[in-house]
Amino acid sequence: MRFAKRLDKVLPSVTLGLNARTLELRQQGKDIVALGVGEPDIHTPDVVSEAGIQAIKNHRARYTATAGTPELRHAICDYIKQVYGITYETNCVMASSGAKQVLFNSIVATSGEGDEVIIPTPYWTSYPDMVHLAGATPVLAETTLEDGLKLSPQKLHDALTPRTSALLLNSPSNPSGVTYTRRELEALAEVIGDRELWILSDDIYCTLLFGDQEFASLAQIPQFKDRTIIINGVSKTFSMTGWRIGFAAGSREAIAAMTRLQDHSTSCPNAIAQVAAAEALRQGPSLTAEWQATLIDRRALMLRLANEIPGITAVPPTGAFYLFLDVSKGLTEKYPTTMLLAEALLMEAGVGVIPGEAFGAPGFLRLSFAVDNATITEGLRRIATFMDKN
Repeated sequence: MRFAKRLDKVLPSVTLGLNARTLELRQQGKDIVALGVGEPDIHTPDVVSEAGIQAIKNHRARYTATAGTPELRHAICDYIKQVYGITYETNCVMASSGAKQVLFNSIVATSGEGDEVIIPTPYWTSYPDMVHLAGATPVLAETTLEDGLKLSPQKLHDALTPRTSALLLNSPSNPSGVTYTRRELEALAEVIGDRELWILSDDIYCTLLFGDQEFASLAQIPQFKDRTIIINGVSKTFSMTGWRIGFAAGSREAIAAMTRLQDHSTSCPNAIAQVAAAEALRQGPSLTAEWQATLIDRRALMLRLANEIPGITAVPPTGAFYLFLDVSKGLTEKYPTTMLLAEALLMEAGVGVIPGEAFGAPGFLRLSFAVDNATITEGLRRIATFMDKN
């Protein structure tokens, strides 16, 4: 039996695969320090969980509108106004079964056969595969440490062609933690000019920032608001990864197109989760402010310990909760790639990390500091010991 040819270009998720292996090894009784996790280490806030429980008790478990309940869509609009300073009407927002589905909807709605989608490296692992599934071609715009791992105006200019349908921009970035400033985004906007292309703005980490870094989005530039589709959700800010609620904001036409797609795929998101998500958004980012404050010290600890390991260069993150390590100088004949290095770290050193190959950045490792200080300290100790021996 044959499968659809579109699957020929789609690879399994390295991040999900390694996380599954980490869980499997732990279930076997192995001592594994997991630094590959991409979710907060706190429970969903009680007030949010209680909203979900009450929704069950009140029998609010039936189908809703495909784009979400009016309650949730109003909460999305208010949240975006609070975080972005932008006003949207409820017919310009929609909810989906996680931000991942929002991303997929936005790519399929804006790009198809013959189109090109610009994706700066390093990228979140699913971006190119989603573009392939849409029938379009991912155009990887490579960044370097000298660029600060950010897309420069020149590299954007070089990547643009008459076939460009969209630019997929993630800030703060998974995996690097780098964050674009308003000025940097304005410089990219000048290059784009009046070209007819969509901005797919993955802002899932928009409230997780460090130092004096301020969140900025191309949607905040007036002439780009209707050309930008905001992709966001409740997973990271509110520790609601398993609730699976993401949301989009954009022009009425863009949201209508994405809703038509969702009509014929998953239909509405989970009704109970929508109630809980609406409560989280109404409460706002301050709901998890105490946890977010702990990330400052965790970031500093992991950054310091990583920089003490010979042959490793750590990219200081300004957002999200990841540390991206350039270990290219520490690769050896025994472990010539970060894919093999990550495998050895898991199996021999008992520490789970994600190799840069998953993000289009061979030679790097991604570590998460959304874990406690003891886990960070032990994980970096194991990495340092392993690198010293190999």
